[in-house]
Formats: sequence, structure tokens, C-alpha cells
Amino acid sequence: MADFLAEHEITAYALGKAMGTSYMNTVYRLARRGHEPSRIDLPTLVTVLDGLRTLTGKDVQITDILHYESSVELTPTAAGNGRT
Repeated sequence: MADFLAEHEITAYALGKAMGTSYMNTVYRLARRGHEPSRIDLPTLVTVLDGLRTLTGKDVQITDILHYESSVELTPTAAGNGRT
């Protein structure tokens, strides 16, 4: 999410205000590159998206701010060779 905020020149403070949250520590953690929380609850995620939509005027989606990085390395046998 830090990349999205930087790309759109949005500060954590501005996001927190747009979200209407009193949990600014959560917003600052989300905005810190390399120190992102390991989890986020769905109501908070919805509020973040709504805040970003308000600030950007764009239809911000989950995939715009979250990126999946697999910890599983696929091998030809693990990738599905038709056996069960």
C-alpha cells in the first residue's frame, strides 16, 4: 500500500482523515514500506478502500493496494500433473 500512497502523493495522515478513523497507528503501519502488518481485518480494508476512493476519485480495488507473494515454490509435480 505504501507504493500506492506514494504514487498518488497521499499521506498516511490524509488517508486516516478520509477514512474517518481514530486508529491512526493502524493507518501509519499500513503506509510504512517494509513494515506492513501481517494481517488486516475486512472492515478496516473496506474503510481503507473507501478512503482511497475519496482521495483519488478513482475506483480503487483490493488488487491496487495488496499484492500476493506466494511462499510456495511450484514444481512440475506440485503444479498438477493430473494425479490425485
